[in-house]
Amino acid sequence: MNFRKLVILSIAVILFCSSFPFKSNVSAAENPSTDTSSASKDWELIWSDEFNGDDINMENWSYDVPTNGRYNGEIQSYTENNAFVKDGSLILEAREEDITEADGKTYNYSSAKLISKGKQKWTYGKVEVKAKMPSGQGIWPAIWMMPEDEPFYGTWPVSGEIDIMELLGHEPDTIHGTIHFGNPHQQRQGHYYLPDGQSFADDYHIYSIEWEPGEIRWYVDGNLYHTANDWFNKSDSNADDYTYPAPFDQDFFLIMNISVGGGWPGNPDETTVFPQQMAVDYVKVYQKDEYPEREKPVSEDNDDVRAPLKDGNYVYNGSFDMEDPSVDGVEGVLNSDYWKFSTDGGAIANLAPNNGAMDVNIQSGGNVEHGVQLLQAPIHLIKGAKYKASFKAKAENERPLKVKIGADGDRSWKDYAGQDPFTLTTSWEDYSFEFTMNEETDSKARYEFNMGLNDGDISLDDVRLEKIEDAEPVDPSKIVRDPLPTGNYIYNGTFDQGTERMGFWEFRTDESADATKYIGSAVNERRFEALISNGGNNKNSVQLAQNGFNLENGKPYQLTFEASTEAERDIQVAITNSKSDIIHEETVNLTPTTQEYTLDFTNDFATDNRSELQFNIGGNQNDVYIDNVFMKRLPLEQVEGNLVKNGIFDGLASWRAEAYNPGKATFAVNEEGQAKAAITDIGTADWNIQLFQQGINIEQDATYEVSFDAKSTVDRPLRVQIQHNGEEDNNWTGYFDQAAELTNTLQTFTYTFKMSEPTDPSAKFGFALGKDADGLTPAEIQDVFIDNVVIKKVEDNSNPESPPGTDDPGTDNPGTDDPGTDNPGTDDPGTDDPGTDDPGTDDPDTDDPGTDDPGTDDPGTDDPGTDDPGTDDPGTNEPNTKDPEVKQGENSGEKQRLPDTATNTFNLLALGLLVVMFGSVLVIKARRKKSF
Repeated sequence: MNFRKLVILSIAVILFCSSFPFKSNVSAAENPSTDTSSASKDWELIWSDEFNGDDINMENWSYDVPTNGRYNGEIQSYTENNAFVKDGSLILEAREEDITEADGKTYNYSSAKLISKGKQKWTYGKVEVKAKMPSGQGIWPAIWMMPEDEPFYGTWPVSGEIDIMELLGHEPDTIHGTIHFGNPHQQRQGHYYLPDGQSFADDYHIYSIEWEPGEIRWYVDGNLYHTANDWFNKSDSNADDYTYPAPFDQDFFLIMNISVGGGWPGNPDETTVFPQQMAVDYVKVYQKDEYPEREKPVSEDNDDVRAPLKDGNYVYNGSFDMEDPSVDGVEGVLNSDYWKFSTDGGAIANLAPNNGAMDVNIQSGGNVEHGVQLLQAPIHLIKGAKYKASFKAKAENERPLKVKIGADGDRSWKDYAGQDPFTLTTSWEDYSFEFTMNEETDSKARYEFNMGLNDGDISLDDVRLEKIEDAEPVDPSKIVRDPLPTGNYIYNGTFDQGTERMGFWEFRTDESADATKYIGSAVNERRFEALISNGGNNKNSVQLAQNGFNLENGKPYQLTFEASTEAERDIQVAITNSKSDIIHEETVNLTPTTQEYTLDFTNDFATDNRSELQFNIGGNQNDVYIDNVFMKRLPLEQVEGNLVKNGIFDGLASWRAEAYNPGKATFAVNEEGQAKAAITDIGTADWNIQLFQQGINIEQDATYEVSFDAKSTVDRPLRVQIQHNGEEDNNWTGYFDQAAELTNTLQTFTYTFKMSEPTDPSAKFGFALGKDADGLTPAEIQDVFIDNVVIKKVEDNSNPESPPGTDDPGTDNPGTDDPGTDNPGTDDPGTDDPGTDDPGTDDPDTDDPGTDDPGTDDPGTDDPGTDDPGTDDPGTNEPNTKDPEVKQGENSGEKQRLPDTATNTFNLLALGLLVVMFGSVLVIKARRKKSF
């Protein structure tokens, strides 16, 4: 305990590095060569392989599988025959030869890839490789590193990747050093150039990195050419970034390979000479006894908010008539101040000013929507405010134009406006749209014109963005913090996020106590530790607490956590509300052995979004260790015998909610516990908007009852169906199809039907909420509410598909258009989003030998801003899985379990019979023993 305190108190002032290089370039002509092996006495050699034997030392290396790299567009097959030791060097050799793999496919090139995974791994250090490179068109050697435990932070690119060096064979004088990280993918890349006429294939050179907490430096022959210290790492399941310097704070292993072909270097041609070799003289790894600790650099530019112009326009130079030498624009293009231009996905285009307008001349639109992109940033968008965007445009030929006002990569390229593409004509026309900023305030949003996928030229002028309504004032007490996607109400329960890994937590001591907190930086040290010298007078004299989560009245919850202690002792766990009422309080006995503890409780007080969890660990001087804190809402009791999962909408678990273009809707569960579809565009067919689930077991000749509660803010039909799930076989045979007539009053609809088709164990059941076939659904904005959905097998009443009451929706069935013949289930637009792949930034050499990485593109473009996944239909947004209070509708009946009295009686009789039989056996044995 005292040693840890000494360590904490002795931490030096944190060093801060103020450089923020995204790309850096160094020429060998500017820096004389030095040998990095003796560059610093601080580095101590801990491991090396100098390849002095006759064979590869398999205690250090493994051969990678033949297929790794194919998703980068590579065309080689990796074999064990292409790596060997010769004359004191490891040789990796690429050959032109036919290799037939186990699946019967033949590849025309072979090569080698060695990995140290599972054998040699390091966190931090200097990695140094002396090697001579191959060259030639389509040849792609690399020395790089991947995480030993890739899923720890997430799969690539969230996992992180360190490229010590890469070379493109057609550019033999250039070395690239890169890191990859983030979701969406981002990178930091530098380049090193030899003087004219020299090649890295001519001689051995030393390639190295110095990897320290918060900073990585790249060298060639001792010449520093790139430094990276600005990265991030966030999981979709977390509320905050992992604490810097994640993901580059874990064990990485080493990879050496030669790829043939691929999206970055291209394939070999008639100029390429085979075989090609990478010769490695040695690999050495050094480490230090101590490393400097660095904080993540903060760019001052991000703190500046760019104000609108005097006329209210947030777009600068929207009329393309500025030419200010002090302002950056598109290089070589007049009147382009404040604008940025890029091409991607094979696009070819350029800009040309034209009498106060900007012409975009497009030879090829490429294969992605953002292939040709003109944008302006940063633009300040305030949450809750309403904006109007406008511009003038014309096109060479009639064509679409996607205008996106959205986020950069730090916010996953979100599309804030959600505007569908415009159709441009050959004449100048005015275009405009309005939107409300529903996401958190963004001071560096982007106004994008995405012009890919089409070769038609476009002209733009008079681009404007104005705020037309201020955001309404928000009462902080009304803000509800949603649980994480995992269902956890506790943020950073793993103590690995935010500043000092204490994000969202508070550590409190009163005047009677003396205690400090500690969370280790190593992967296996990330738990909260209360180091207590004096526990104070009360249990709450030392306290770990988190507040700000929402607990609903009458709802059941469960808290789990892992804990241990220096010596056996008790702690108190309390959950309170904003009025300091104790919702639940429990004493927990801890031991030196880490155990998981579970506490169940119900909130009997009013719903409160400022609830607080407290670990009261005072009144005792034994240290306490806590980790993996998880609080979830327990599911409500479901209807017994219901074939529908979660028919009472305890959240949207088990349901799929989809809006297929042109339908637009968002889904959530409201405070009454009803599924709510907020529909802004009903589309052109009822299946454009769906709420459904699959896996319903419907048996042949059985009779079923289907019931649900529903209402709508407009009078409209609601189609309910059971059918074969045709997503795999395109067979949408219908088993049940009815239409309920909805009003603004919650009604219960009940139907029965007999299954006349063969048994289907995984049928699709759902509601179609788009435009019905008869055109009876109003086109206005509307909300539809659904609750208490039940499908049960019942006794055959010889009246299949009987509708409820006297209103017979079955006589007016919009289902005359068979959904099976045109059902989005066979082609889910929500799952085919070209925008989520970032071909503009992905490094094709990012194929993780542990997993298949789809990255196929050239990192040399180094422009994460060209990735535009935000062009999705907003109707495909993931539904809000907030778990609100569930209440009964007017005619919904009670949500109760069916009685199981008969089952209990049978169980008691069976138990009694077993007791009698067991007793009889004992009596007989006893008598036999007595007779002897």
